[in-house]
Amino acid sequence: MIHDVAVIGAGLSGLAAARHLAAGGLDVVILEKSRGPGGRAATRNIDLPDGRVLRVDHGAQFFTAKDSLFRNQVDSWLDRGICFEWASGFHTWDGVSVLPPGKQWEAPRYACRRGMSALGKDLATGLRILTGFRVGAVAHDRDGWLVSPADSASGDPVKARALFSSEPLPQSLELIGKHIPDEERRLLGRIAYGSCLAVMAFFEEMAVVPEWKGIQVRDPDSPLSWMAWDSSRRTPESPRGSMILHASPDFSAREELSAQEGREDARLEMLRAAARIGGEWMGSPTLSATHFWSYAIPLTGGAEGGFLCSSGEGRLYLIGDGLQGGRIEGAWISGFQAARDYLAKCS
Repeated sequence: MIHDVAVIGAGLSGLAAARHLAAGGLDVVILEKSRGPGGRAATRNIDLPDGRVLRVDHGAQFFTAKDSLFRNQVDSWLDRGICFEWASGFHTWDGVSVLPPGKQWEAPRYACRRGMSALGKDLATGLRILTGFRVGAVAHDRDGWLVSPADSASGDPVKARALFSSEPLPQSLELIGKHIPDEERRLLGRIAYGSCLAVMAFFEEMAVVPEWKGIQVRDPDSPLSWMAWDSSRRTPESPRGSMILHASPDFSAREELSAQEGREDARLEMLRAAARIGGEWMGSPTLSATHFWSYAIPLTGGAEGGFLCSSGEGRLYLIGDGLQGGRIEGAWISGFQAARDYLAKCS
């Protein structure tokens, strides 16, 4: 069997592309190495000692809707209760004090009561997704593309007439770089990412409920770039007392953080930094966990249109937030615009 389109990666860009392609009448299959869709719009479920389950957004923290196309999607999510307006601005830590949100930055920031993974689950509805499919090799011939799994446990090879890759660009280039002309490969190779160490913390007994929802850390001496009172996003019956910390790209780039055993000292340092900002008690959570995002933040500009339609072999598109300035909105726009371009060229 040969599909019309195979999409590598079930992050939001891959899902947005697949939905629009499928709505255009094409047979689409998504290949996802993880157990579920969503990519960095991720929610961790943590089992508490009393049997309750704590949901924490440890990847993408919120999203905006500045583009009219994406606003239509967000309006649909709002109407169906998938997301809600969480905040209109965030506090700032300048190294000395916590400052209130500035009026000039006021704009709706959206989140999901049941976790940001709700976005991926909604976009994935009705799509064919092969989870646990780790791509090992990609080849092209006159019939199209052959995507082979890394091992037999991932499933059978997949054939498609067109290929969309939504993996972070370094990973996409490793898989399909040989099928892309040198000039395009150099362009994509200039797009750099920053990593991010996330710390999820739960406080059984809180000294005080914070008055802030999120704090952008503007102190160059702090290991943190962001801290959020995650419980402010949850339903009233959810466990209270959860916080998420994101390390700055510079702090996250420390070599020892690439291995799990090197993250304990970093976790403690980040909690101490949070305590300096939010109060002494924030340094001693009841429990905490870490997650390392290797390709968290695009640090450089993207590509015109937010995607790349390769002029090399076959019908090949590269998509993702790294090509559209980052964030959830950028990821969705990249996938949607690439799918629209492909449908226009095939009509």
